[in-house]
Amino acid sequence: MLNRRTLRIKAMQTLYALYQAERSNYQLAQDFIVETLQPDLNSMERQDPERFEGLRKLALMQLEESVTKKDTEEEIPLMARQVATEALNYYRQKTQQDRLRFVRDATADIERIYDQYLMILLLLLELAEEAQLYQERRYLDEGLNTSVLASNQFIHALRDMPTFENEVIRRNLKWTEEDRVQYIRPFFKDIRQDATFQQYCQRNQHTPSEDADLVMHLLKQLVFKNEMIKTVFDEQNLYWSEDKDILRSLTTKTVKSYQDGDIRLQTLLPGGEDDIKFFKELLRHTLDNEERFMQFIVDQVTNWDSERIALTDRILLMMALAEMIYFPGIPVKVTINEFIEVAKDYSTPRSGQFLNGVLDTLSAKLREDGTIRKSGRGLIDNR
Repeated sequence: MLNRRTLRIKAMQTLYALYQAERSNYQLAQDFIVETLQPDLNSMERQDPERFEGLRKLALMQLEESVTKKDTEEEIPLMARQVATEALNYYRQKTQQDRLRFVRDATADIERIYDQYLMILLLLLELAEEAQLYQERRYLDEGLNTSVLASNQFIHALRDMPTFENEVIRRNLKWTEEDRVQYIRPFFKDIRQDATFQQYCQRNQHTPSEDADLVMHLLKQLVFKNEMIKTVFDEQNLYWSEDKDILRSLTTKTVKSYQDGDIRLQTLLPGGEDDIKFFKELLRHTLDNEERFMQFIVDQVTNWDSERIALTDRILLMMALAEMIYFPGIPVKVTINEFIEVAKDYSTPRSGQFLNGVLDTLSAKLREDGTIRKSGRGLIDNR
């Protein structure tokens, strides 16, 4: 399942991708200036290359100062000013569109994790069907009765579960015939070579526990390690390599629920809509207060040029500030500790220590001036 730390990581990844997109937008705006302020080789009038070079430099300078909100004392010629303004408008419009799209897509990506969980369970049904088909169409006796997989009691229980069927239909999930030929059939060939599966096929009947153990083995040792299956999910999910652990946990817990006598689908978000709200608001408050938070950070790290702070660290610092200020029910120490742990895993070796020092000092200042105000559970250890 997705806990709050995982949601923080998802938000950080979204912001990182967004800032990379904004850098690309800025580069495109610069390219527009360079391409626009070129001598007209088709003009009958004399063109002055040095003049256009000067106009390009001035327009690029104005674009940079407008984006970074720095004042300039340089007098900019009308042509350069107009081109710079047009480039700036493009940058701002594209950036605003990207911000809306990235936040929307990030929320959809979380929901897509649950789709992949259901697709993996569906894969088990497809493999059982393929096992039956293989047994029926083979000409030589290999000594393996692969059709016993089609009789697996966990797979039967899963197929007969109304909540599973309803979710699959509602989300329009399925493995296509093309998927069967391209992925499922070759994957089943790999399964037939597995020693545990071969031993399972030696007997026609199994206990519910044995059936569940076989499915658990297939998931852990084959499904999540198979390159073909990885290819399928990689195409659907940019962060498959990270989400794989979440999916492994969801699927194995589903099998364990059957072993406990009550097969049930797992919940992706323990907090339900509250978790989605937390995720969206963390993104929104971080983006809406970017300049304000960066000023807090710059004022604190007086011996550092803000541009020298790693992008991931800047993002984590701004997110931590957003959480401390706008989520009164979360204790300050919890926020600081959570972002330190994320920094250790996703940023530089010294990032955890760096964030700890900056956030510890900043949180004390912001509590003192009333910017950070906690209530309820947020007051725990709020010292």
